[in-house]
Amino acid sequence: MTNSTVLQIVQTAASEMGLQTPTSALLNAADLTAIQLAALYNATGEMLVKRRQWRMLFREGSITTVAGKGSYPLPADYARPINQTEWDRTNRWPMIGPETPQQWQWLKSGILSTGPRERFRLVGNNIEIWPIPSADSVPGPNLDLSYYYVGKWWAEDEAGEPIPKAVTDTDTCVFDDRLMVSGVKLRFFQAKGFDTTAFAADFQANLDDALAQDSGAPILSLSREPQFPLITIYNVPDGSWPSS
Repeated sequence: MTNSTVLQIVQTAASEMGLQTPTSALLNAADLTAIQLAALYNATGEMLVKRRQWRMLFREGSITTVAGKGSYPLPADYARPINQTEWDRTNRWPMIGPETPQQWQWLKSGILSTGPRERFRLVGNNIEIWPIPSADSVPGPNLDLSYYYVGKWWAEDEAGEPIPKAVTDTDTCVFDDRLMVSGVKLRFFQAKGFDTTAFAADFQANLDDALAQDSGAPILSLSREPQFPLITIYNVPDGSWPSS
């Protein structure tokens, strides 16, 4: 699906509010209202990133550890983690964390603090792991670590590549057109100090629709799930077991 460009969104919002339809919003724009609408478009996108783990913003990061290094930079578009997706693919087990500062100090300073599994924490724009791989680590210092995260680059250029925000009239974004139009209109009336009651209700309705349609959900059952244990009273005789 190809969403409308930032200029098309701004033009639609301006027309619906009875404003003059701009011919440019970002590139060589001379209309101050058009420039403001484009700025509010970017503000709306940045706000929406924080509202949900949108499926269109799911990203995967990976790390190949090296001996003696315990801190690795996060991706440039990293917004926040998707919990319990951090895995050590070399050993086929989940990593432990994120650890608190107290736990990390204990790991680095305690007498017994090293186990077979990698632990991690997020510090600034880096992910730190413990124990730090060494040249004689088993199975080796080069571990393949992987994790999912929510990206903060919600806009896209003409080639469809993610970018931090819209910078040209032809840029698009991952969010629904109607949601962006209603968001721009609401923020414009807020900036002008006008009554926003109707615009706020319209934006909330579009946001609720977008949230509901963003992803599916598992089917939950109120009954117990069927289980097939290997050894129970149903498949082991009461007595007369063989002696050998």
